[in-house]
Amino acid sequence: MDSSLEQNDHQSHPNHHRIASRHLLHVFPTFAIGGQQVRFAQIANACPQAYRHTIIALDGNFDAKSKLLETIDASFIDLSHLKQQHVLQRMQSIQHYLAEHQHDTLMTYNWGAIEWALVHRIRSRATTTVTAPQHVHWEDGFGPEEQQERLPRRNIFRRLALSDDTKVVVPSHQLQYIAQQEWHVPSTQLVYFPNGIALPTLHPETQTLRQHPTFITLATLRAEKNIPRLIDSFLAAVPDGKLIIGGGGPLLEELRTYVVSLNQTDRIELTGNVTDIWGFLAQGDVFCLSSDTEQMPISVLEAMAMGLPIVSTEVGDIKTMLPPENQAYIAAPTDYPATMKKLLAHQDYWPTIGRANKLRVSQHYSFDTMLHNFAALL
Repeated sequence: MDSSLEQNDHQSHPNHHRIASRHLLHVFPTFAIGGQQVRFAQIANACPQAYRHTIIALDGNFDAKSKLLETIDASFIDLSHLKQQHVLQRMQSIQHYLAEHQHDTLMTYNWGAIEWALVHRIRSRATTTVTAPQHVHWEDGFGPEEQQERLPRRNIFRRLALSDDTKVVVPSHQLQYIAQQEWHVPSTQLVYFPNGIALPTLHPETQTLRQHPTFITLATLRAEKNIPRLIDSFLAAVPDGKLIIGGGGPLLEELRTYVVSLNQTDRIELTGNVTDIWGFLAQGDVFCLSSDTEQMPISVLEAMAMGLPIVSTEVGDIKTMLPPENQAYIAAPTDYPATMKKLLAHQDYWPTIGRANKLRVSQHYSFDTMLHNFAALL
């Protein structure tokens, strides 16, 4: 494949020619469907006249393009060939790209785009005649390799890259602490940016209790989501009922094979990708999250908006996201099956939890507040 940056195909939505007020260059490790990408798409869709977007996927995956409205002024650039280059050659390519393509704000996402943050810093220090573009770096969490503690060499790299005038945006208080203590990001550069959601148009009523309840989850099926923990816990704790697992991802077929091996296809369903979030969640009585690492998952906010009680591992800010009525059902990973069983035993309390969850999300995690916070970054 030609490694020249100019040779990459640029795909755009039909309105690519329309001039918007501010050009945002987004560098994603992947533009596959995930919480970070969906949040960006929701923000972009809500203000189509305000920004022009150039979206880079460093792995060439643009599945989340489907989440953007056709009215969005966006172009898509596949730079997957960069991973074949030696690190110094790759940073020279990044330098060349940033120099040749004009943008007002560079937005980099997670560890996978950290080299772009470092090159931006070097360019900004070397620039003397023109004002350097603004830089915003988003950190939404970690892969399995850093779920317990961060890798020292990565922390050093982050300290080098996330300096000067970079704004570092985090969705959880846990990440806020890590950024200050481990990456030495000054408080003046650190932005707490809680996720928000638009509530369903027809706000759901708390569902009628059923004799055989349906447990439900929605996730990108990667290793850190630990869906086998959910499956095993459900089978151990819920003697009657159904488990529905929504979402695609690299482990979808492996998990389907696992369910077949357990001879549980009658009780456990994996749906693949979900397009109608509210319709999907309406099938459930309890929302489950079994992850090894999270920060502030949008799926939990969506389940709260549907009035579902939540049973979850205690990761990230999940416990503080929820009202007191639901906090007793947040568990250490080893206690997850017992906690699921405890929630099942208090089924008469589910409507109370559901009402409290709906109130909490409407009062503290509104979409309008998130839009306001995004505009304040720029």
